[in-house]
Amino acid sequence: MSSKLVLVLAKTIQVLKNSTIYADNYFTSIQLVEFLRDKYQCRYVGTARPNRIGNPPLMSKKEMEKKSTPRGTLDYVSCNGVFAMCWKDNKQVTVLSSDAGVEPLSTAKRWNKDTRKKVEIQCPAVIKEYNGKMGGIDKSDMLTHLYKTPMKSRRWYIRLYGYIIDLCTSNAWVLYKRDAIALLEKPMPLKDFQLKISTFARTYKNRPTRMLRNTPEPFVLPRKGQRTSRPSDNLQYDYSKFHCPEFVNQRMTCKFCSTKDDIHRSRWICNVCKVALCLNDSRNCFQDFHAAPLPHQPLRPHRTQRPLHQ
Repeated sequence: MSSKLVLVLAKTIQVLKNSTIYADNYFTSIQLVEFLRDKYQCRYVGTARPNRIGNPPLMSKKEMEKKSTPRGTLDYVSCNGVFAMCWKDNKQVTVLSSDAGVEPLSTAKRWNKDTRKKVEIQCPAVIKEYNGKMGGIDKSDMLTHLYKTPMKSRRWYIRLYGYIIDLCTSNAWVLYKRDAIALLEKPMPLKDFQLKISTFARTYKNRPTRMLRNTPEPFVLPRKGQRTSRPSDNLQYDYSKFHCPEFVNQRMTCKFCSTKDDIHRSRWICNVCKVALCLNDSRNCFQDFHAAPLPHQPLRPHRTQRPLHQ
């Protein structure tokens, strides 16, 4: 079944001849490598499980994992254009290839527990080639599992939907990080990036495509003890909307200047953001709340929300 998956995906390549496919040990087998080479003239590089390489005369796993065998030790054979190699890293790594080989040899840095520092070990060319092409897949798997969407269900497509969300989020974060570095800005961590998306999705309100009147929605006063949610940054700093103060009879906690020890209440709210803000002769939180930060300054942290009433 794993080989069939590779063949189905290989047929989607426009120019399969002289192309190279990289895969991990779940898909690799000696039969697959020979079939791709003979029928499609397609090259293949991938890690393999010891029971799928056709029992070539290589060092056994027991000999390779001995302490007397130094890291970087390799053993390889080649027959009919198919290259099989075992290489000792932290553990034994078995590789099948019809593209790259051992030469040219290079070095790789690995952590040594005994000397407690990085040392250089021998590294064949096929390992460098495999890591260069498969590194993106391994990094993508790591990012999608750091903050995985908790979707437990017996239906398989529900879990697949959660994985697609995590994959899209991690890919968007990689693009955001690249652009932030290009603009000489410090990118936010992946966790904060996902929280930003979650906050925007929770605070976003669907509006009808056709508006009969270009008037803001009426503000509904919250019940006693109920908290109002802070608007997203896209709405708070959206100057295309007319942020106008609106007077209400009920005094509510200011979302800008109020702290745990110093609470200020106001009867003025923003008709777009739907939050209370101070607007008097001593404080003008309405203007400061809607003032966007400079491009090289981080956004203001959200203050801890307090109950609306005493």
